Amino acid sequence: KQWYQRRVRGCPDKMSASVKGAITAGPAHAAQWEFLHHDSLDKIVGEALEKFGLEGDASDWALRNERTGRFITDQNRQEELVPGIVANLNRSPARLAEDSVAVLSSKPDHEINQELENVVKYAEEYLYAQEFYERDGVTYLLDILKRTPIFDDMNCSILAYSLQALYLVMEFKGSELWEKILDNMIIKKLTEIVKSKVAKEKVLGPLNDKMRTNTLSNSTLTRNGSTIGQFDISKLDNKAAAEQKDLEPPMAQYAISVIDSVVRFTENGYDIITSLLSPSDIIMFITDTNLECAQYALALINAIFHKKENKQAFYYELLQHNIRLNIEKVIRVMQTQHMDLSIVISEFQHLLLSLHRDVALTPLDPENPAHIEMLDRVKIEALAEEFLSEWNGLGFSDAADRTRDFQACPPGCLALYSINHFVQKHYDRHREMILGQLSEEKDRQCPFIKSAVAVAEILYDQLRIGRDYIGVEIDFLPVVFSQDNIFYELFCISVQLFNTTWHDMHAKSTDFNKVVDVVKEQLNMVFKSEKRIMNTEDFKSALKAVPFSKIQEQRLKSLEKDSQPIIQLRKKLKPELQKLVNRQRLTILEAGEMFYMTASGKSNRRRTMFCRLSSNHKMLHYGYDIQTSDKNTCPGIEELHEELNVSDIEGVKLWKDRKRSNKLDSPLGFSLEYSPSSSMDNQTKTLDFVAQTEEVFSYWTDGIAVLLNREASNDAAQEHLSMLLEMEIKIRQLDILDIEGLQLPDNTPPIPSLPDNFNFHYNFN
Repeated sequence: KQWYQRRVRGCPDKMSASVKGAITAGPAHAAQWEFLHHDSLDKIVGEALEKFGLEGDASDWALRNERTGRFITDQNRQEELVPGIVANLNRSPARLAEDSVAVLSSKPDHEINQELENVVKYAEEYLYAQEFYERDGVTYLLDILKRTPIFDDMNCSILAYSLQALYLVMEFKGSELWEKILDNMIIKKLTEIVKSKVAKEKVLGPLNDKMRTNTLSNSTLTRNGSTIGQFDISKLDNKAAAEQKDLEPPMAQYAISVIDSVVRFTENGYDIITSLLSPSDIIMFITDTNLECAQYALALINAIFHKKENKQAFYYELLQHNIRLNIEKVIRVMQTQHMDLSIVISEFQHLLLSLHRDVALTPLDPENPAHIEMLDRVKIEALAEEFLSEWNGLGFSDAADRTRDFQACPPGCLALYSINHFVQKHYDRHREMILGQLSEEKDRQCPFIKSAVAVAEILYDQLRIGRDYIGVEIDFLPVVFSQDNIFYELFCISVQLFNTTWHDMHAKSTDFNKVVDVVKEQLNMVFKSEKRIMNTEDFKSALKAVPFSKIQEQRLKSLEKDSQPIIQLRKKLKPELQKLVNRQRLTILEAGEMFYMTASGKSNRRRTMFCRLSSNHKMLHYGYDIQTSDKNTCPGIEELHEELNVSDIEGVKLWKDRKRSNKLDSPLGFSLEYSPSSSMDNQTKTLDFVAQTEEVFSYWTDGIAVLLNREASNDAAQEHLSMLLEMEIKIRQLDILDIEGLQLPDNTPPIPSLPDNFNFHYNFN
């Protein structure tokens, strides 16, 4: 508390009216530059042209941040013009796009490769892409793709850069291009590129005749360096990439990306693509040698998967081409920064697991021979000796009507299929679990069928099988790609976990729902764990690390935190600690702070204002553009010639809650509305503040609220109050001197003397 009360912030530095950096114009021209905030970009560009002796109108030139590669505009100058910036003087996006279109429309193919590289270089910038599209540049790209054959390195380079340029422009104008691609039948050329030997070699390395007939997982691949790490943001750092000399991007990945968009967003794209490309043509590019190509290929598989009517048959076809093994290889090399790839894998995971949805929503049919056959496999002949029936002791809710447990949906028949898999693949463990119950009291026997149905429902819910796919909401689980029938294998492990937890809890039949809750919590902790679960063995180990004892310990901690005595103590302490937080806010106001403000008149120059609260909390003293000899010294009240009576303040208005205007454009700005008591017109006036940091904004808006006898509403005030409450409660819990009158001795008590003899007698009656 004392530390919190003593905390007082110092005075900030005065805001700079300019940013120092440099401007370059090619290797021959460079100069240090001071970018004044009130200077327009056209003025800065004009001065640079004049200094370097370059001809042309300022509107034909633009500044480009060398570090970010972005053109500097009025909209982004605040984030781009930072201290130390090196700005390149380039032709403006409009002129660059005009030059690019002129070259692509007039030069022969062997002379356009360099210009295509320039298009790729600038197309990531929206301004350039917009200008390029408006000048019909996409039409020329499509013409180049149609007329360029695939047979030598020069043509491959042209195709690669043309595809990458088309892909980048599509990010801004995709909806207008997809149908255009179909109309031009360019899609056929794209599929030819994907199936071509040269495109595959750019990604996978040299292919011999045997490799061309096999899938990636059965091939011996020679990694080459044509990875996206040389061309895009997602980089895979490997030796092959560093040694690769041919720097054009693998054309297959951009062709696949364009095809993916066509499948997803056009009516006829799906039918055309599936008639021209087979799953094996796409799966080959799901490779750990080029993660971005793998991302695009799997995204295309997902797009086709979504539109397939018979999804189960399509998945079996994918398995024949080893898609699961390919994805597993990709997962082993991918890193946390490959977020887009993670999203694509999670989408495929959801499509895979959703194949169980229809089964889970189908109740068991007593007239279906296949269902009855699965049910018959569960019985154990050894049970007849104990129960005079092969069905008793299996844990049915109603042994006379064994279909009853599988009527609720979900999990419906999914529970039956899962039990059938467990019995067939792990019969010895199934038999051991059932017969092991015979040694228990009848009330303590874990009902196998009932628990299996509950486990199937838990997995159905936690793997989100019944939900629609919503992007990043679902994290992919590497374990899903470790086996073909992964849901059933996870079920087999989880149903054994239920049996173990049942015995750990010493549960009775009346405790069934309690065991379900614990198992649900155990599985949730494993699925939400940051540690990667790569296979079923990792899954088993992770479950062993969260036994019932750990769940019980966590519940006890939660119960202790939310118990009634703690709640009452927190309620008692809160008013006192709230006053402490309020006093700390007022102390900060007394110390004072430097703010920015927008000057009136035509000038856009920002001025500074120092403001502080008087010690009696009745007056706000402030002054403009205060200069001090020491930047760590705050000006005294006598140096602040303006003042505002606290009693005149009517309220605080946050700029971020208002509609934007030229003046009120900062999220850290706020205004004090006041009516001067000495004024005769009763007109409300405002005093504007722009804080330098979020922390200052929070402290001062809360402090003004406290002055006006209102509640501090910022998150920081609530965080500080919660912190103080927790600290005080822990101190009170440690202080046991006043608990039920208990008195601890000041000195160590003496050790009692030994008894006269050690003869003891116990009366058993």
